[in-house]
Amino acid sequence: MRGWYSTNILGNRDGEVLDDPENFKTKEVSKLGVLDTILQPEVYPELYGNLDHVVRINYYPPRGDNKEGWDAIDIFGWMGYPMQIKVDFLCRDSILAAPIVLDLALFLDLAQRAGQSGNQEWLSFYWKSPHTDGSEPPEHDIFIQQAKLKNTLREWMGEEPVTHSEAG
Repeated sequence: MRGWYSTNILGNRDGEVLDDPENFKTKEVSKLGVLDTILQPEVYPELYGNLDHVVRINYYPPRGDNKEGWDAIDIFGWMGYPMQIKVDFLCRDSILAAPIVLDLALFLDLAQRAGQSGNQEWLSFYWKSPHTDGSEPPEHDIFIQQAKLKNTLREWMGEEPVTHSEAG
């Protein structure tokens, strides 16, 4: 990968807030950090060690609750020739967020009934920037996040966790 250019067009309160340079800086740092965590340039320097990453957020009031996320990912293809992957995601913020908020409310209620409190790492599947108790770095692999979610629920039901390891 050579570079990743990401822009969002927001018309609601999120766009208005992020139009302020200081508020945007916080968002930019969090977005840039997530990509580094996922790609691990220190582990794979030949693949991701020289990556340009640009993040832009544009406030455009006529969009209202509509959101557009546009990404251009520059990669090296066969024989090193440059290629691009383009992603254009259009949605409504509230419709995108509503089922997630409902899931989280139900899962947090379940956690409380199971005697859990504090940071719920098993819910990292739902967060762009997951938090841990500090003993381990956040996990950004969505498949591992999903396995943690499912295994926590299995444990609370008295079932064995799924490990995908070879039986000996």
